Amino acid sequence: MNICILSTDQVNDDQRLVEAAIARGHKACIHNMRNVSLALRQDQPRIYAADKDISATFDVVIPRLNVGYSDYGINLIQQFICCHTYVSETPDALRLGRDKLKCLQYLLAQGLPFPTTCISCKPEEFRQLTEHTGMPVVVKLIDSTEGVGIFVANTFKELDNLVHTFDRFHADYVIQSFISESKGTDVRAFVVNGRVIAAMERHSPDGDFRANVSLGAVASPCALTTDEEEIVIAATQAIGINVAGVDLIRSKEGPMLLEINVSPDFTGEQGIECVTGIDVAGAIIDFTVQQTQPFYANHRLLQLCSSTTEE
Repeated sequence: MNICILSTDQVNDDQRLVEAAIARGHKACIHNMRNVSLALRQDQPRIYAADKDISATFDVVIPRLNVGYSDYGINLIQQFICCHTYVSETPDALRLGRDKLKCLQYLLAQGLPFPTTCISCKPEEFRQLTEHTGMPVVVKLIDSTEGVGIFVANTFKELDNLVHTFDRFHADYVIQSFISESKGTDVRAFVVNGRVIAAMERHSPDGDFRANVSLGAVASPCALTTDEEEIVIAATQAIGINVAGVDLIRSKEGPMLLEINVSPDFTGEQGIECVTGIDVAGAIIDFTVQQTQPFYANHRLLQLCSSTTEE
């Protein structure tokens, strides 16, 4: 297989995927999506990396989309699909994963647990919405990532200040119940093809309520309970994502989902590969290659049926 890692700046993770692919006898390379352009033609859709036509170069594309480039990245993978190249994630799943509020609505429809979440167009209405969330409350940008853009408001004055600040910059944000017993601790479960392949617990060493590794949290391997594993897998199935990092907290009421990361990091000293010793990159490559083969078999069957119908 000739594999394209379509990425932005997740250099270490991307390189691990390339190494895992080569170790399994495949060809692989990284294309930064900022260097890729498109030509939409009905007869000949085209994809270019710099001045090179890569429309029919790859057997499979693995998207690794950073938040700031989600829209353009999704457009690129849609173009690969138009060129009849297998892409390991669907555009719809990636869009849902990036829209945190809509993602929660899909989880809600499946009856999956998460902290009570509220949104309004008017900042002055958030005080009333705290009847549902309680106080303190978490104020979170919808496109927050790696713990950036997430705050705790302990008083109505702090809440007013935060929501009016976000509103002034036309940012989209929500408020969520603050689960005090999980302060500074959460669990990251890594899912590949409907199966949890690794899990770790993250702890903030400095009293921060956020437990993001990017903010200095320390991770250790952990085992999920049966309920936790079922909830995590159901969450990924709810939005149709194949590879994801699912974050949850352990509350008094049981496990609660925080978010689904559709382009999760897995390398680094506190990354899930190093912490658990699991070959995450290899699992991603193995799954992707397995899915590629039936995709092309089905595509050839459709072509044969179309040809027979025309005759």
